[in-house]
Amino acid sequence: MILLFDNLLKISLTYFLIFFSSFFLSAQVLTPGIDFYESKLNDTTSLALYTSVSQYNKKFTVLAPITKLSFNSGYPRGYNDGPIWKGKGATFETHFGIQGKLGSITYTFQPVAYISQNKNTALAENNNANLNEYNYQFAIGGGIDFVQQYGNGSRAKIHPGQSEVKFTHKKFHTSLSTQNITLGPAVFNPIIMSNQAAGIPHLRIGFAPTELLINKTKILKLEANLMYGLLQESNYFDQNQSNDNRYFNGLFLGISPSIIPNLKIGFNRAMFKNTQFFEAIDVVSPIKIFDSGTRGDSINTNDTFDQVASLTIDWQFPEVGFRAYAEFAKNDFTGTRRWTLLEPEHSRAYTIGFEKAIVLKNDKSLNLIYEHTNLSRNHTYLWRAEPPFYTHGINRQGYTNNGQIIGAGIGPGSNADQLNMLFNGKKYDFGLKLQRIEFDKDFFVVNIQELERHNVEYTVGLLHRMLIKKIEFFTQLDFSNNLNQFYILDNDKSNIHFSVAACYRL
Repeated sequence: MILLFDNLLKISLTYFLIFFSSFFLSAQVLTPGIDFYESKLNDTTSLALYTSVSQYNKKFTVLAPITKLSFNSGYPRGYNDGPIWKGKGATFETHFGIQGKLGSITYTFQPVAYISQNKNTALAENNNANLNEYNYQFAIGGGIDFVQQYGNGSRAKIHPGQSEVKFTHKKFHTSLSTQNITLGPAVFNPIIMSNQAAGIPHLRIGFAPTELLINKTKILKLEANLMYGLLQESNYFDQNQSNDNRYFNGLFLGISPSIIPNLKIGFNRAMFKNTQFFEAIDVVSPIKIFDSGTRGDSINTNDTFDQVASLTIDWQFPEVGFRAYAEFAKNDFTGTRRWTLLEPEHSRAYTIGFEKAIVLKNDKSLNLIYEHTNLSRNHTYLWRAEPPFYTHGINRQGYTNNGQIIGAGIGPGSNADQLNMLFNGKKYDFGLKLQRIEFDKDFFVVNIQELERHNVEYTVGLLHRMLIKKIEFFTQLDFSNNLNQFYILDNDKSNIHFSVAACYRL
């Protein structure tokens, strides 16, 4: 198997060189899987919804091909990389496709293919016969389909990636897509929807930001989207085929008041249930205040669906190159309105952050971005049932798609801090990343409670982008140290993550 992978790797590198040297069609740049974040300062394309697809401005174009080679020395590690699995060892991926417009119909076909060496790595001890050995071993209560390694041996896959067929009429749009949808202003850890997992196959119906007027006076801009999709279980959760698919729907709203045009406020609600309990009334469930459906084996009607919801705020000050943002989220139903007023912290999570752009000489700049995410439970779990974020006792797979979390990739009960400093030049960027992740504090509080056994990872990373003629190169080098991995005292593991990517531009 190792010999086979080495041969495939040699073939892939050869393909890499041939592909870029022989590509003569016009190209447009999309950069899925590239670790450089895109600044959201002065973003006017959306109020609360961000996607990774560029604007359709040509009848037909060939999308810029992207090829990337990654390597993990110690354990699997990768964040916000969509359907790509970056196991231990080498991972090769390529993104390619076309995009076009036919009247009111626009389309994108941008699949991704990858192969991961996926070498065997140390797994958390499996003490539960009902859990697959490759799945997450620390879920409190129900469980979660959160894969720690996709089986034994190399893994290869082709995924539709950022593909979409979309109909647009004025501000209205509807689409069928497998694109990753990112909700809200967060850069590294959006809580409700991110690029962490493979895009959900979905139908989206909505309208772009639209001015609302009263007596010809602008009041606010409004954006709204409904989303209907299908979540899939991984092959490493359980053997019950009846619960392999979950129905997903979401309501995503964004407003921007005219008196504060640089303020964006978003409301996001996502709900999911096992498809075997689907009812026709479920198509309007995102706009229902309470769940009133029934479930075949439960008398608790509030458990027909699980849900997550969030309120986002993004306030930009473009004259000084600064923006501050936050996302306050809730996991599952929190009870009556009075309960919510008394305990707004129940089942909450949040992300706060800021971005600052400092203009330098010769069109150069320095971008600073800091973000803090807290997914661990508040004290209310001591007297009220409260599953860790993204998990639940009814839909046991949790808020996941094919073994990866749809929201923040740090995982249930986890907390994170990240600071990126990025120097931007005309043909090159250089950056420094500092990151701390405290894994599943909820499990630690309930089951460990020992000062020196926190499972914490520290990472220092270097980022570099360089444009040589028509090829844009991206490199990243991360040094990670995971203290007390799996909550085992002094079980410290290190990992070096290196990646190099190339994107051809004409």
